[in-house]
Amino acid sequence: MASSLVHPSLPKHKNLQPPSLRTTRIPTAIILLQKCHNFQEIRQLHAQLVVSGLLDRPPNAGKLIESYVSMYQIYDALSVFNSISSPDVFTYNTMIRGLTVGSMNSAESVLAEFSEENVVAKNSMISGYMSQGHVGNAKAMFDGMSSKDTATWSAMVTGYAKNGMHSEALFTLQEMTVSKVIANESTLVSALSACSHLGALDQGRWMHAYIDKIGIKVSVTLGTALVDMYAKCGSIDCSYEVFRSMPRKDVVTWGVIMAGFAVHGRTEKCFELFGEMIDNGTPPNEIIFVAMLSACSHGGYVELGHSLFNQMIHDFGIRPSVEHYGCMVDLLGRARQLAEAEELIASMSEEPNSTIWGALLSACRIHGDVQRGRRAFRQLIELEPMSGDRYKLAGQMFADVGEREDAVNIRKFIKERNLDTTCGSSFIEVDGVIHEFMVGDNDHSRAQEIYGMLEGIH
Repeated sequence: MASSLVHPSLPKHKNLQPPSLRTTRIPTAIILLQKCHNFQEIRQLHAQLVVSGLLDRPPNAGKLIESYVSMYQIYDALSVFNSISSPDVFTYNTMIRGLTVGSMNSAESVLAEFSEENVVAKNSMISGYMSQGHVGNAKAMFDGMSSKDTATWSAMVTGYAKNGMHSEALFTLQEMTVSKVIANESTLVSALSACSHLGALDQGRWMHAYIDKIGIKVSVTLGTALVDMYAKCGSIDCSYEVFRSMPRKDVVTWGVIMAGFAVHGRTEKCFELFGEMIDNGTPPNEIIFVAMLSACSHGGYVELGHSLFNQMIHDFGIRPSVEHYGCMVDLLGRARQLAEAEELIASMSEEPNSTIWGALLSACRIHGDVQRGRRAFRQLIELEPMSGDRYKLAGQMFADVGEREDAVNIRKFIKERNLDTTCGSSFIEVDGVIHEFMVGDNDHSRAQEIYGMLEGIH
């Protein structure tokens, strides 16, 4: 099988032809692999390693497999793996990571061949399962492991968070701390993200105290996650306090705190921070301008929004994206400048997507502009012909202005086609337990208790 991988007709790269590969040291072969820039060069060096008899010497095989995996050539990587008489741990782990990109069944078979308790390889499998949405398989492997290290727990917490299972991510973190395993930065960032999605302020505060207790260094990434958590959980003052305490901030950190103040309606603070960021020598990027334009939209600053939009293009050389146009359409729509919003859409260099037309339709519904709303709705149903939410919004617009026949026809269309519509939901944290409520939900087991608590607050 190895001889079939030799291709004499392939062009020979000048850096891949040492006088005698057989007499070179192992690190030299690895250096040569690092100099390979494409698939053909890797295969050429592969052939030389086979001919010289160096392929089966660690760590050459593992590094060759790693090179193939980096090029997404999983079949070639597996061919190398199958030709090795005694793969080492690094080789097994590299092959498993590669196979999780493709076939999880193949990865399992490779893992099964490794008789030793290889925690690192199993961690790779858990991450692979999670990345492909096979949460049950990841949990089964996790539960079956007699030995779990920090990376094992991290793979579960991070995997749950990435799959939208935020409550499970936080519960797993709690189990991790009970097991006396110290969380690393990756675990904490994922868990803080879960708190942000759930609005779990108490758990976020506990995590902040836990970070202080274990003495982990608050990096820019971890600090930014804390800023984001506090802002999204409703405590913008705590968010700003963490922001101010960070010795180093990157453009993402600035964007998170600005977006937080924008959502909390403190638009002037966004402008203050924007100027401070530029004065500190951090140039704004595309995301910063999305946050600033969003702040203008929430605050009703139409002229300032136009000024920022033009500044972004002419002063910072940033080409407007769909997100920027969406913010501008929303800004103009909220200000009842619907004709200007429609003109802006017509001037876009790229084809407007459903987000753009959806923003216009929403503004038309708010201000009762049915004629322009119909035009936006026609564009939307061409882009998303089976989106129940778009039909629902149009139906609400028709109902608001008294066009009952059109409203009834749309409701009938949604029902006959069985189209999905999004129901608004919110999360309430009571005594450290997170409860989800859907709009109109009166069946929650603790509904009356929580409603009473909310009435007490107001």
